[in-house]
Amino acid sequence: MLHRRIPVLVCAVAAVVSFTCAATSFVHGPYCGAPDEGSITISWQSADPVPARVEYGPLSEFEASGRFTHSVDVPLPEDAPDTFHVVLDGLPLDSECVYRVVLLDGDAANISPMGFFCTEPPPGETVSFFVLADTQQQLEGVNRLELVADAIAADPLNVDFILHAGDVVESPSEYYWDDWFASFDDMLMRAPFIPVLGNHEKNHRSYYRTFELPPGEGRDDERWWALHWGDVVVVGLDTNVKSALDIAAQQDWAREHLAGPEPHKFVIFHHPVFSSDPYHGTGFFFDTIYHPIFVEMDVDIVFNGHSHHYEHIVRDGVTYMVIGGGGATPRQTTPEHIQGSDVSVEGHFFYVRVTAWNNGVDVETVSVAREIGSTDVVMDARVLDSFDMLLSGAPRRHRSCCSRSSSSSPCCRCRSRKSAFTTNRLRGIIHRFEASYEAASAHSVCAWPPALSCGRRGERTWGCGAASAGNVPPIGGEVRRGRSACCGADFAPVGW
Repeated sequence: MLHRRIPVLVCAVAAVVSFTCAATSFVHGPYCGAPDEGSITISWQSADPVPARVEYGPLSEFEASGRFTHSVDVPLPEDAPDTFHVVLDGLPLDSECVYRVVLLDGDAANISPMGFFCTEPPPGETVSFFVLADTQQQLEGVNRLELVADAIAADPLNVDFILHAGDVVESPSEYYWDDWFASFDDMLMRAPFIPVLGNHEKNHRSYYRTFELPPGEGRDDERWWALHWGDVVVVGLDTNVKSALDIAAQQDWAREHLAGPEPHKFVIFHHPVFSSDPYHGTGFFFDTIYHPIFVEMDVDIVFNGHSHHYEHIVRDGVTYMVIGGGGATPRQTTPEHIQGSDVSVEGHFFYVRVTAWNNGVDVETVSVAREIGSTDVVMDARVLDSFDMLLSGAPRRHRSCCSRSSSSSPCCRCRSRKSAFTTNRLRGIIHRFEASYEAASAHSVCAWPPALSCGRRGERTWGCGAASAGNVPPIGGEVRRGRSACCGADFAPVGW
């Protein structure tokens, strides 16, 4: 079936309606993507194509009244797509919003959980996001994908979007897409999800039918893209292309979009420019194709996957992060690491937290678990690496918790206090993750979460609480996009 956006009509909602009758179920989602100035795209797939309604509105108004202020009626077209994509536009800028999807199956209805997104902030505001890569399904053992996904879902950092550096699925077939969504459904409700193509997606039509991405070029105008978001620009590229014309087009695309006014510049694509992986190292010629452009345009960080380990590399002032730890089988690195390799860690499953603020960028790589032997996985919550990058010509301050020379030493000792998460929506995630973490506490050197940051808007400290080690943190405080951003000395990491 053709992939296309559904025409909709926006209208006011007088009340939140509850249904108890059985109805067709959600297969994928809902989830959101393609964030743009004043707009977002809500996506889902249901077991049977049925009409639907998207209910949404500003979080502040939902908190005040318990009601969604707007809705989008989604009729069932004659040629219904597998995945519905509904664009919500005319949204107020710099706003936190909530949404849900109601499937209308005759007299029955199925109401989704509540999802969250925010609209573009003005210049000068803090922008935060998560990054992960290589979430291919493993064949046996603990669901490592779900471990990473649930950790991201429960992370208190208030993020604008979630980036993925490719190899979302093992293969672009229905079986693997279903398994991936089952593992990542809670994470996808947190913020817009924005991937790039990996080699495992094979540039397949199912990738383009599943995700709505920022404006771009190439196939469906989405093969490579650029997100301009407040003080941040993120350029997403496809390093699977073989055509010299496609490579040249992406070079021009990168130069054009990295030349804008944003002070914080990031690039994401799948294959590493530099890596100490013996099989997927520096053999793709991207050091010739793209590295000079990134140096010229003063890029802050380039995120890559494909190599299933963590590595932090600095070349000619550009920071490269190899982050293939989203759940795929870990790989070893070479005994002699490449030039510029500051930090390299093997065997962990992890994600990256990034906060771009008015004077710089803060980065933390958070381990969720690690592999023991070839199949065993133990919870291992720690910060693998943490560093700052300052603007205005100030030197970069590197504060790494782990390095090759001290990988056996304790990493980033944190206070044994945990944040209070702020909605019942996350209660199940919290209990699952906390139970798994406490059961494996003998293997951990940090309390979870390893570090907390203030909210994106900065002027508020949202409802927070604390729990001693061994207890599930309480649920309470104000609803703020499904997470709490607790600020202050009591929650600051120590031991840097």
